Amino acid sequence: MKKFLIFIILVSHFSFGENFKSQIDTNAILIGQQVKFSLLASNISSEIVWPSVTDSIFDGVELISSSDIDTLIEGSNMSFFQEFIITAWDSGVYYIPSFSLNGQLKSEGVLLNVFSIQIKENDILRDIKSQIKPKFNLLDYWIWIVIILIIFCLILILKKYLKKDKADNKIIKNVPTIEPDIIALELLENLEKDQLWQSGKIKQYHSRISEIIRSYIEERFKIIALELTTDEIITNISNKTLSKNIKELYKILVRADLAKFAKSKPIDTENEESMRIAKKFIKQTTEIKNDE
Repeated sequence: MKKFLIFIILVSHFSFGENFKSQIDTNAILIGQQVKFSLLASNISSEIVWPSVTDSIFDGVELISSSDIDTLIEGSNMSFFQEFIITAWDSGVYYIPSFSLNGQLKSEGVLLNVFSIQIKENDILRDIKSQIKPKFNLLDYWIWIVIILIIFCLILILKKYLKKDKADNKIIKNVPTIEPDIIALELLENLEKDQLWQSGKIKQYHSRISEIIRSYIEERFKIIALELTTDEIITNISNKTLSKNIKELYKILVRADLAKFAKSKPIDTENEESMRIAKKFIKQTTEIKNDE
């Protein structure tokens, strides 16, 4: 950009009107050497279409890189500058053609002389440039990084799973199994202490008794009692316990259903009876189990 500004100042002082020039740093290079070629348009007062410079324009000359188009505004006029790095890989004289700006302004054509390296009889052949070692780039090894991360994650997951499995086995081994009748009777005792029906919560009281009995039946008789209707429960356990137990069970389950769904309100003696029958059913079915 600094070079561009100096060049613009010089051109502005010594030229009038619109101007379009091309220049090259040197017109004589050795094979493979790079040289700067630039285009400059100054005192431009109208819209322009900047020429496109590509490899196909330079016959035998390779375009290495090109800069962005620099712009300088001077009042109502504008100046434009673009620089290119070029080289050639064979000796000879190459013609860099002129370029047109808006079909009116044309730059000058430029000659580039490319010379072979002179080799003396006893000289040792060497590369034009020494070998360049590529810079270390972490992205070049991304596939290996991903593989290592995946393996590391799998190891962590496996260790966590094995550790959890051992912990679970240890817990299962150390914690004794509590019989379902003990759990059910303890829950009924706690329910009785809560005194729900005495405080007017009759529906909750009978629903809780029904839930405790159904959970006990699931564990004792291995049926999904919590998801079955009262009639379905009776059908499933009718051949698994005494008929008197079945009748009493049916009585408290139906009473709970009526309190829950029909908004029935059992009297005090019925409330006490449901608790008594529930405990009796658990104890009697437990005794049958122990005799098997």
